[in-house]
Amino acid sequence: MNRDRFQFVCNESEEGRDAFVINSTAREEGRVLECTREHVVVETSSGDKRCWDYNQCEELARDKAEWPWR
Repeated sequence: MNRDRFQFVCNESEEGRDAFVINSTAREEGRVLECTREHVVVETSSGDKRCWDYNQCEELARDKAEWPWR
């Protein structure tokens, strides 16, 4: 993910909205809990917490039915 999308995902999470990413290396998805300088801390569907380098992640896109205000 590029730096601009990383900032967007972090802002969404900080403002209380759900943001989801997928780790392209591990092929694991997670809901963003917080961001650090270069990393995204996520909670996976199994409840595990992971810390990933944002360069290894991609934002999961949602369609209009899931995110009608975008």
